[in-house]
Amino acid sequence: MTTPETTNQEGEDPWTRVELLADAQAVAVRVGGDIDQKTVEVLDKGLDEGLAKAVEVEALLVVVDLQEVGFVASTGLSSLIRVHNAARDKGLELVVVLPDEHRLSRLLWLTALSRILTVTPSVEEALKQAPRNPA
Repeated sequence: MTTPETTNQEGEDPWTRVELLADAQAVAVRVGGDIDQKTVEVLDKGLDEGLAKAVEVEALLVVVDLQEVGFVASTGLSSLIRVHNAARDKGLELVVVLPDEHRLSRLLWLTALSRILTVTPSVEEALKQAPRNPA
């Protein structure tokens, strides 16, 4: 788990945790807290760790679970776009987990990121979309 070095104004410390899922066919990056300009480095570090782990174990799917995130500033949205592009460059599929009723779902819709990112309501749904590694 990545621990934050700074906190935002509301005091919600951001955190990330990288986990293997589905017999190493997928890597999950679980994110919590609030992401803003002061704390985005925690998100970036977790996303980079998740991509590196996916490459290491030859997983084909990276799941970014945002269910425990309360707030994302534009810098956090930029990080999601960056990791989406980096995953694609590495031949990986990236799926964001965010239930429809979560307040960030509207943000992804308003910014049109829901048209760029694949968004599913649960980790289980994300795993259904995982391409299978024949290795």
